[in-house]
Amino acid sequence: MAILEDGPNGGFRGKVGSIYGYNRMGQWIIRGARRKSNKPPTDAQRLHRQKLKLVSEFCRENKAVFDFGYELKKENGSKYGAFQLAQKHVFNDVLAFDADYNPVVNFENLKVFVGDLMPPECTKVSVNEGRIFLEWIPSPAYDDEIYKLNLACVSLNDFCSLKLAVASARDGQCFVNMPVELNQKAEYHVYIGVWDTFRRALSNSVYCGVI
Repeated sequence: MAILEDGPNGGFRGKVGSIYGYNRMGQWIIRGARRKSNKPPTDAQRLHRQKLKLVSEFCRENKAVFDFGYELKKENGSKYGAFQLAQKHVFNDVLAFDADYNPVVNFENLKVFVGDLMPPECTKVSVNEGRIFLEWIPSPAYDDEIYKLNLACVSLNDFCSLKLAVASARDGQCFVNMPVELNQKAEYHVYIGVWDTFRRALSNSVYCGVI
């Protein structure tokens, strides 16, 4: 079934017989049904599929973090929601290659939060007696209780963790109890960012290290 849009002279979205219609970048396009190719994939096609698979699985595992971190970057009317914006970032900016030219996630390039506020500087993370210890240089611009520090722990194939307002951004350091949802045997990459809780604004996240 197809949906006719903009009257009888407009385009249609969906399937009519063997023809598909859709709107792309403001233009109405029709095409025939796609046929499965019997040709073996090229090296470029195989690599592209590997990258898509890695991005899909990684972003799905960390969806809760990305849904929050990219929420304010959504544009009204855009086909890209918060999660799709995160996927685009990971595909374009975060993927790297190992020695065998297989795609991998470069965690140091990852932004789990995005925004226009100034991010924390000189960040460090360590674990002390089962608690996460975070350090950063406080900025005079954040000398107000409305500015909080958010924490995200991200893994390649385990549950993520998102903790909001774990400390005031002006404090410069804090202890956070190890999130119960984390697998204690897994490796997690830690990110922090500033959150303006009054005006709903974020900074880009900063990579702190691995725990």
